[in-house]
This record gives sequence, structure tokens and C-alpha cells, in this order.
Amino acid sequence: MAKNVKNCDLVVLGAGGAGVLAATKAKSLGVKDIIILEKAKHFGGCTWYCSAAPGPFKSTPEQIDERFTKIMKELWWQVNPKLIRNNLEAQAQCFDWFSKICDVTDFYSKDMLEGKMDFMSRMNSTEREHRHINDDSRDPSIGPGKAGSWFVTKLVDYCKKEGIQILTETPATEFILDNKGKITGVVAESKDGKLQINCKACVIASGGFGADTEKLKKRWPEHFNGKRYHRFSCPTSTGDALDMAEKAGIYVDWKNMNVLIGGPAHHPYSYSILFLTWNPEAIYINLNGERWIDETMSFSNSFFLLGQQPKAENWIVMDEDLKEMLGERLQNSQRQNQWVVKDFRKDIDYEISLDEGGAQGKHTRKADTLEGLAKKMEVDPNAFVKTIEKYNQYCDNKRDLDFAKKSEYLVPLRKPPYYAFFTQRFVETTHGGIPINENMEVYKDQAKTQVIQNLFAAGDISGGWITDFIGMPPISAGTYMISSGYLAGEAAGKYLVKT
Repeated sequence: MAKNVKNCDLVVLGAGGAGVLAATKAKSLGVKDIIILEKAKHFGGCTWYCSAAPGPFKSTPEQIDERFTKIMKELWWQVNPKLIRNNLEAQAQCFDWFSKICDVTDFYSKDMLEGKMDFMSRMNSTEREHRHINDDSRDPSIGPGKAGSWFVTKLVDYCKKEGIQILTETPATEFILDNKGKITGVVAESKDGKLQINCKACVIASGGFGADTEKLKKRWPEHFNGKRYHRFSCPTSTGDALDMAEKAGIYVDWKNMNVLIGGPAHHPYSYSILFLTWNPEAIYINLNGERWIDETMSFSNSFFLLGQQPKAENWIVMDEDLKEMLGERLQNSQRQNQWVVKDFRKDIDYEISLDEGGAQGKHTRKADTLEGLAKKMEVDPNAFVKTIEKYNQYCDNKRDLDFAKKSEYLVPLRKPPYYAFFTQRFVETTHGGIPINENMEVYKDQAKTQVIQNLFAAGDISGGWITDFIGMPPISAGTYMISSGYLAGEAAGKYLVKT
């Protein structure tokens, strides 16, 4: 028996972007009593680290049709077209509604709001710097301070104003269903013990399971058994609602899920070095001291093969001349403004000092000889020197006989000191698991013939828009967070007002 009992009209699982958006949208439709349950100490979820937020970017009907066709083709028409269509249509609707309940002028410039500046112009302008609240971060991709944290903070402020309760450090653990299969409540763990919240409807928006190693190994053993990667996922993203659903007899679709894996990348360290290593002139070296790919391949196309390298680790090697050439290119590029890139020389020196001082992890190594660099990289010096000498010959002859790297990117490494930048794979959170229909209602059965009329899902945990997919999903997680949260809140609000 629960020690404490609360009653409400709507309970929302998760105070990330999709959850607070669903709650606020339902409130704006007239739903009176709403409670949001959040496992973490702080609201925000993965949205806290996200660069996405609804924006004043209007799409014409033709543009929506074009995106719809593209997405459906990429997914081989295996998903519900009505769900995809509804989410595409909802993106502009969400901003119009959001801008009415929240002040957006502290983030979006007048030119943007009036349609005088497009999205890419904004991204490349120095105004983007204000998104980085955490100016001291050497890796601004991890947030907070970008569009996602701004967006979710705005909605939480609205929740406080409208009396929507957000119970942090209160993870939901169990669904309560009546004999007709409807949700009547949720059991949670609170600081004061077990809590039962009786409700008339529920929205699941508790995120994926990017922080649950065992679930990742179970679903994608080929990628997560004994492999190294950096995680861009909240520690609380453990897929608890999937366990709750299975316990309640609600179907969980383990097959049709997505996880975004990338690499090689320098996360979670300096962004200056990350962009430095993304240049095609650099050389990729595995722990055998050998090249393993054409370095002009993008990181999103390299992670499969990286996962097959020893320990799934990689070093990106340069000499002094190449380091300076690429660094100067970086300092003069738009990335300097877009990502607040710091001084690449200082960043390199700082990381070298970390490694030489015995800091935990691998960062950047430097040596006056190739043999010395190999030892610091912990690779066979003979194999490494042989690899570089052969590569230099390819550069001299303007032809890569191993991987056919384009001649314009073949730059020999001959001027000491030499540098090795550590890179690895990274993984973001998972998407899918709770299948939904076009009205954001949760299916109860695998055949998708029955829905639970008062249970809705949104955000990373909701499925139906992806198939078994590794890599970048056809709809970005950020934009889906926005549209699905908006639609789930709308559906829950209309259901509750009607009943």
C-alpha cells in the first residue's frame, strides 16, 4: 500500500521537454490538476542538453509535403503516415502557441520573428553565442545553455505560474489499470516513501535508455558489449517506463528502436580540438598503429568500422605544420562564431598537460619523434612508423594505394613535434519502445489493434516513427520532442475536457 495518495486529472511521466510541453499544452486546453513526476533532482531531461527549440520557421504546404515524402521513403513506408504528417504539421503550430504563453523575444531576434533572418543565418551569426550559458565549458555540445535548456526553463516557469506540480526525485515505478484496461493511477517512489497518484489520464514522456548499459547490450549487443564510447545521455535515462509497461501487460516494441551512434569524435573534451580533427587531411590510427579508413569519411559514416577496431579506439595524428594549417583554418571559419571555439593552441597545450600529469582518461599526446609518439599512444612503434612513412610516400605520389583518399587531402607528416588526439565513439539516447498511433495513444497489443484511450506517449520513448535504425533518424530527436509533446498534450487535453 502507498503511504501517500494524491489525485489529479493528468499525470505526466518526465519533466524533460516533451513532458513539460505536454503538461502545459493540456493546461492551456482547460485541464485543471496536473502532476509531473521527474526521477532526477532537476527538470530538463535530455532537452537540457539539446540545441533544439520551436522556432519561427514557417513551412509552406509544398515544403511539408516534400519533407513528408522524403521521410516516408527513408523509412520504406513502414510507419504510420498519419503520425508523420501530424508531427510535421505540429511544428509551426507549436511555436505559434508557445510564443503566446511565453516571452520569446529574449531569445529570438526581431528579424527572426519577422521572417527577415533564416535559421542558418542565425546559426552562423555571433548572436548564437548567448545560447552558451556555460561559457567555461570546453565542449559546448553537452549543454546546458543552448536552445533546449532555454525552452524547457520557459515552460517550467509557466508550470509554476499555472499551478502544475513538478515532483522531482520521484520516479514512477508502476501503472495502475482498471478491469477495462484504462490507466487509473501511477505508483512512484518519493522521499517520504511510496506515493500513489490517482489520475484520469497519463502521458509517458520519460525518455530513452541511453544510460542503461544492460538494456543497450540486450538490444544492440554488436555495439555495446565491451566497446568504448562516450554517452550524451542523462544518468536517469534508464527506460523505466518500458519496465512499467511490460509489468502492466502493455506491449513494448524492442525491435523498432533507434540509437544514434557517431564517431570518431573527441567528446567530451575540447570543441576546438574536435573541429580540428574533423578535417580530412588528418590521419586515423588504430591501436595496431595502422590506418583503417579513408579519412574524408564523415564521423556518421565511420562509427561502424571504428567499432571493429581494437577497443573501438582511435588516434588522429598530425605534425606541427598540419596542426597549424588546420588550426588557422578553424580560427577563420564560421565555426568560431557558431560554437564559441576557444584558442586551439591553448586547448592542445592544456590537454597535453593533463595527459603528462597522469589525469584520468586519454586526451592529447605530443612527442618530438614518431617513435616517441607511438609509445605515448600505446601502439607498436615499428608498425606506426611504417604506416606514416608509407602514407608520406602516398602524399608525395599524390595517390593513396590503401584507401584512395583524394589527392588534395594528402598532406605528409614530417615536421616535429607530432600530435595524437584521442577519439572514440559516442552514443546519444535511444528512441522508441512505446508504440503509438497518430493520436499519440499508446497501443496495448503487438498487433496494434487496441489502444489505451487515456494513455499517451511523447518524446524519445514513443515509437511508431522509426524502424530498426542505427544512426541519424529521419526526424531529429529535438524536433520530434517538440511536435510529439505538443500533440500528446493536445490529445490528453481534449480527452480530459471531453470526458
